[in-house]
Amino acid sequence: MAETTADALIQLEQAAHVCNDEDETKRLAANDHLREMAKALVEFKATKYCFIMQPSVLVRLLENHGNYVKFSHDNKVLFTFAEHLLSANN
Repeated sequence: MAETTADALIQLEQAAHVCNDEDETKRLAANDHLREMAKALVEFKATKYCFIMQPSVLVRLLENHGNYVKFSHDNKVLFTFAEHLLSANN
């Protein structure tokens, strides 16, 4: 179950693996090896669902699902994985 956070800001690391599709994010979040391969792919070339976000940015946290988070950046809803979070501030 998702933990919703009101007005929390999170810092993404440099070169964070970010996706625009929640189903794809859930699929990758469930398998470490698959996620590593997907990140290696998008470091070479962005895909339909995922890309590398440069540089490190501060974004608004919408939901924390444990192994991935839903966030808002530039009026878009995006997703990233827990290992790409640097900090969380309320």
